[in-house]
Amino acid sequence: MSHEVPLPETPRAALAHAISDEHVLWTVTMLAFVLDVLTTLYGLGRGLAELNPVVLALIPAFGPVGALISLKLVVLAVAVVAWRVLPSRYRGAIPIGVAVPWGVAGLMNTQLILVTVFG
Repeated sequence: MSHEVPLPETPRAALAHAISDEHVLWTVTMLAFVLDVLTTLYGLGRGLAELNPVVLALIPAFGPVGALISLKLVVLAVAVVAWRVLPSRYRGAIPIGVAVPWGVAGLMNTQLILVTVFG
């Protein structure tokens, strides 16, 4: 038995460990996908405006749900292809690069909704 406290990882080692667990990164990406889509749809239903010009162009043809899902599925398809062709050393950057903007958009949507609802 030991009472030694494990040494904390360096930031570089912690990032390398997180990137090696790619299934976690893809799970976070999918959570960001859901957050962005649900908050966008809720905000649109409460009278907020969509600002993404690509989504705006697709809405007349596919409706809000179809436009959002279609665009995000295209992004996911490109991301998966890039993830497959990149050397394993760089693959972790792909889900991170997709999750961050979607997560930020979802959080910004949430903030707008809260301000709209609670003033």
